[in-house]
Amino acid sequence: MLKDFNPFIDSSTSEFLREYAISMEKRDISRTYLAFSYSDKTLLGFITISMKCISLPEENLLSRNLLKQCNIDDSIGVAQAYLLGQIARSNRSPKGFGNVLIDYAIGKVREAKGIVGCRVLRLDCANGLITYYEKNGFTLIRKNLEKDLNQMIIIV
Repeated sequence: MLKDFNPFIDSSTSEFLREYAISMEKRDISRTYLAFSYSDKTLLGFITISMKCISLPEENLLSRNLLKQCNIDDSIGVAQAYLLGQIARSNRSPKGFGNVLIDYAIGKVREAKGIVGCRVLRLDCANGLITYYEKNGFTLIRKNLEKDLNQMIIIV
């Protein structure tokens, strides 16, 4: 079933789903949630959520209010955060299904927040997706220093 997943935008998400998602589940590194079609049981998309601290240096694009909500440890400049590590919809999914996946991810993070705390959800994305995620409530922090991606957050 996983081998038949074809992402809407060609990327490494299919490889992640097939090669890494299950082993990361077993090692308690992340959780991957699959979304299926009721009618034909087609895999329409998936999200993967984990924990990953985020470094928030002084040269970021966040407002003071948003920075305060991040609960940054002032001694090291790091905030606890959930990571939306993977999000992908299939080429068979209906238009707008990416928004459904984001809403589902935020809902899962709200559940986790109610149990263990932490209100920051982070994701890393390509330049072309910044506007899309901003429309879904995320705020750009800065260019990721480790990869050629942009760091974004939302307070849940």
